Amino acid sequence: MLIGGFAGEAHLISASMGFVIGMIGWAIIIWEIFGGEASKAAEANASVKSAFNALRIIVLVGWAIYPLGYVFGYMMGSVDAGTLNIVYNLADFVNKILFGLIIWNVAVQSSAAVSKKK
Repeated sequence: MLIGGFAGEAHLISASMGFVIGMIGWAIIIWEIFGGEASKAAEANASVKSAFNALRIIVLVGWAIYPLGYVFGYMMGSVDAGTLNIVYNLADFVNKILFGLIIWNVAVQSSAAVSKKK
């Protein structure tokens, strides 16, 4: 995803080709978390399964913000640098902060479960 996007942004390849390469990478990740090995690994623990389901949605929806910024900023050329910065920062907020909060929550739940067993 990153290589295709970077190459398109740096004009090493066309913006459209960079977009296609990036979307292929995103599609592979989506398939992996919804139907591949990663989806099977999450079945081991109830709290892990709950967190994994939430993380799937973040990757599905939150990661869609990056391609929108790319389309408007590099393929259509209709977004100025400031607006593009806001779009990418929104995507980072959704993806990184929410991702971290979900992981923190599952860690707290797992710690509480271990404490109850003692």
